[in-house]
Amino acid sequence: MYKRILAEIINNGFKSGFVTMVYGARRVGKTVLLGQIQELLGNGSILSLNGDTAESVNALNTNSEIKLTELVKNSEIIFIDEAQKIPNVSLAVKIIIDKFPDKKIILTGSSSLQLARGSREALTGRNKSFVLYPLSTAELSAGIQDFKIPYLLEDQLIFGGYPYVYALSSRDEKRKYLEEITKDYLFKDVFELERLDRPEIFSKLATLLAFQIGQEVSLNELATSLGVSIKTVSRYLDLLEKSFVVFHLSAFSKNGRKEVVKTKKYYFYDLGIRNSLIGQFLPLSDRTDIGALRENFLIVERMKRQEYSGKSVDMYFWRNYSGAEIDLIEVEDGKLSAYEFKWNKDRAKTPKGFHDQYGENTKLINKDNYLSFIL
Repeated sequence: MYKRILAEIINNGFKSGFVTMVYGARRVGKTVLLGQIQELLGNGSILSLNGDTAESVNALNTNSEIKLTELVKNSEIIFIDEAQKIPNVSLAVKIIIDKFPDKKIILTGSSSLQLARGSREALTGRNKSFVLYPLSTAELSAGIQDFKIPYLLEDQLIFGGYPYVYALSSRDEKRKYLEEITKDYLFKDVFELERLDRPEIFSKLATLLAFQIGQEVSLNELATSLGVSIKTVSRYLDLLEKSFVVFHLSAFSKNGRKEVVKTKKYYFYDLGIRNSLIGQFLPLSDRTDIGALRENFLIVERMKRQEYSGKSVDMYFWRNYSGAEIDLIEVEDGKLSAYEFKWNKDRAKTPKGFHDQYGENTKLINKDNYLSFIL
């Protein structure tokens, strides 16, 4: 079992009168995370509820202060797993935290769709939200000697970071497990919580994005390929992001006449899921998409590092109309940093248009220094 960084962060960050919310995709390890938080909290009395069970749904689907008080009065810690499945859960939790501000309450949800929608109303200003990602390199490599960490990379690029993948010994077992998740679990929350006119289009859109990681995405082209409206594509893209399948980088620009402004690039939170969508689990030596895999990997691992470090960093890509581009732009407290991913090169060339506009040089990330970039 891998120790999750988020367990320590949550344990050290409890605040009286606030509710902790943990979002993340199915099978990413939220239930295990709760167990690790429980170990850190010690021997306090715990009430564990689960939105998958009728008993928990019935217990929390009420606005009766008397009933909720009776439910939680003897517990110091309250865990509510799969909270998005419980109607009006945010209102119930608000009633509890208002009456018992010192109780530690953690909600987890496989999707931000319904839970986030309710929390905006009932728990505005009263919650601390976190995302549990697939295993980061820091988590996966804990206890491994530094010189051995690069040997993890091929499996990370092919099979991603879902925890159970690393309990399986053969490539075939890993492939079948990821195919099972993609087929049976990946979009389950969306299909249960949102009414989709064309659910088959949703899966096809995810597959199209899987072929386009690291590329600027055209809504017009996606709509044409899928035979639907741009409005439908936009909505489905939003749902894919809210269900933690993909995320996007927007274009960075302060000079709209010369720089791309409106386009986006989409990346996958987990490369195992991405590879499953396109049915591609070949070794890296036989791949034609290794550059895209590395780019996705570096960006999502950097995101995990920044988020788990508690930093507020905005991430973008940059391109001008002359075709010059930069893979990653970070803005932290107004300071801009630029990174170029060139795996087998020892120097990066800063585009003149970028340097003239921002006075910054790009930093090269390659096979020799990528670990310091993501760890």
